[in-house]
Amino acid sequence: MMDVYGFDRKLLALAPDAGMPQAAQIQFFQKLRVAVVAGYWLPGEALPQAEYFAQVLGMAMPEVEAGLDALTQQHWLRREANGNYVITPKLDQPIARLASFSEMLRARGFTPGTEWHMREVASANHDEQWRLNLEGGALVSRLGRIRRADDIVMGYEATTIPAVFMPDPMQVGDSLYQYMRDNDLSIFRAVEEIDAALCDAALAARCHFQPGDSILRLTRVGYMQNGSPLELTYSYFRSDYYHYVVEFTE
Repeated sequence: MMDVYGFDRKLLALAPDAGMPQAAQIQFFQKLRVAVVAGYWLPGEALPQAEYFAQVLGMAMPEVEAGLDALTQQHWLRREANGNYVITPKLDQPIARLASFSEMLRARGFTPGTEWHMREVASANHDEQWRLNLEGGALVSRLGRIRRADDIVMGYEATTIPAVFMPDPMQVGDSLYQYMRDNDLSIFRAVEEIDAALCDAALAARCHFQPGDSILRLTRVGYMQNGSPLELTYSYFRSDYYHYVVEFTE
């Protein structure tokens, strides 16, 4: 019989298999993780109560709670004050494929949002000259954006593009890549460096993070097909909402 959740058929796929060697709580954790990653529930949606899982799946409460707690520790879920487990935003970032932030958000069911912090034309600093292969005194367009998934601040991006390719940064809308497509600019390949960092006071104030929180710092240089660098982007994202995917082939 269906109840108010209407999830019976979906949840039955999470039931542990008595013929498998893994413990029931391990099977539940693995199957629930697959369901969460596959998008069975939308970001921000609450899962059924642990008692309901236990009733439908014929599991003991400690087994269900162990699986839910494990997913919470991996930041796929968050536990709210009322005890509900809620799906968190989680961005699958494939390392071997170019994808825009907005595209990744839409693929996970979010509405991307941009809050502009800076759009200016200025002389390239030493780092920009080095990474973009520019001469001293060359002009660049700088874009500073707070990036959101629905109403959640995910991080901050600072992008630099040579002014010869972007003379007026005020023409960029919500999507930088859309601007590039509209102006016949394309990134053929990119090199991205990823390292861990701590949130400083300026970033914390800008994004409403906590100073000292762990963040991911991404440094990306995008190149055109002729090998010339086109884009330098520094991204500072919440580490708990990012999921990097690496695929190796022989």
